[in-house]
Amino acid sequence: MFVNSKCTMASKITFRLLKTPVRLCHKTNKNVEKLGPKVSQDVVKYLETSPEYKNIINVVPKNLLRKYKSPETMYLINHKTAKEITETLVKYLRKDAPVVEVNPGFGFLTRELLRCQPNRIYLYETSNHFVQFLNDIKTQHPDRIKYKIADFFGMWKLAFQDKMDQGNRIEKLLEELATDDNDRILSIVGAMPSLSFVKHLINTIVFHNATSHLGRPDLYIVMPGHYYEFLADSSVQMNKHKSVPSLFQLLFDYEVLNKVPKVHFLPWTYTSNTQKISVMDDFCLYLVKITQKTQLPCLPSDLPLLWYFFKRHTFSSSTRIIPMLEQWIPGCGVWLITGQDPPDTNKELSPGEDDAKLPHMTIFTEFGDLNLKQKITIFKRFISWPEFEQCPFRVTVENNLPKFASQINDDDDGDNQKHIIVPQIDENETCDTEPLNTI
Repeated sequence: MFVNSKCTMASKITFRLLKTPVRLCHKTNKNVEKLGPKVSQDVVKYLETSPEYKNIINVVPKNLLRKYKSPETMYLINHKTAKEITETLVKYLRKDAPVVEVNPGFGFLTRELLRCQPNRIYLYETSNHFVQFLNDIKTQHPDRIKYKIADFFGMWKLAFQDKMDQGNRIEKLLEELATDDNDRILSIVGAMPSLSFVKHLINTIVFHNATSHLGRPDLYIVMPGHYYEFLADSSVQMNKHKSVPSLFQLLFDYEVLNKVPKVHFLPWTYTSNTQKISVMDDFCLYLVKITQKTQLPCLPSDLPLLWYFFKRHTFSSSTRIIPMLEQWIPGCGVWLITGQDPPDTNKELSPGEDDAKLPHMTIFTEFGDLNLKQKITIFKRFISWPEFEQCPFRVTVENNLPKFASQINDDDDGDNQKHIIVPQIDENETCDTEPLNTI
């Protein structure tokens, strides 16, 4: 009996000794997996079987060889596509506008741009991995190339930080490119895997962000098709209510210049089973031109009010217009129903001859019954009525801003500016795959 107990205890001790290394090995294996990203065999196989990539396959960063749902950067790796993009762009790039290329990577597009246009090129690269390639290009073209390791498309983060502590991060990022001339043209070229920078530009226009220093940028951007289709959604022109596409289409002109093979950019992406994608997303990316409109939908000082007017919790497609507006200006429905305005309406703010005519309005007319231009007409009539300055709309706007909003200096634009608030990131309206860093 004593022997059996002793044997049993010895067995338990042996089992524990054996079990401990197994546990340690299991944890060690997990730590090894965390040391580096898992590469996708599909990506590796594609690069290995394509002769055109033989010079870069051994120097591609491992993190670009895996697949992502929403990558932070995209890099062009194909010479032929770089040439095709450049042949398209030279028809549009302005001769007097500096060129910014974002995340040039191996520099294939950079070399083509140097060959096909005379302007100086400013390179902004997120990763230190490509410094050698950028140095080689700068050595060959010392007077035409300037590069910096920085996240250009992440400018919206710097703008927010500057607004919080009155810093000058944006100015340091742009250096000699920084300008106070709002009409200075800057050509920005690159591949953009998210909409953060586009939304930063919307914020810059709407809220008079003084830390922009960009001037009037022209974007020549390669982006996934579903993002372009989200921004250019034609149904918002008719009756669909989405604030980001609506504001984008009111503030920018846009067009697709070309389509390029998706496999010519790293990293590759994957889609979830529930994610809605463009028909072309499996094969192509869109080369898109985005330019700021010269004619704003309303006075610059009223753009923040327009921003709130288009927010989803202010109006939805099923919101009845007159009952909603009468919450701010009681009795104003009569002016919409009769199609007339009070005698002392502010003509500077009211709709002009170029604004869309409204249909016959009743208390049952919904926001979704109007097209985008008619919504602007409603907004202009609303803010032009004499009761508007005493109504709680401005206060409501301020109360619904995020906590990190900050007020513009009262001297920025006279008395009309003093109520304007400057948020950097606010609304969580997204397309199906867009992260939540939205306006």
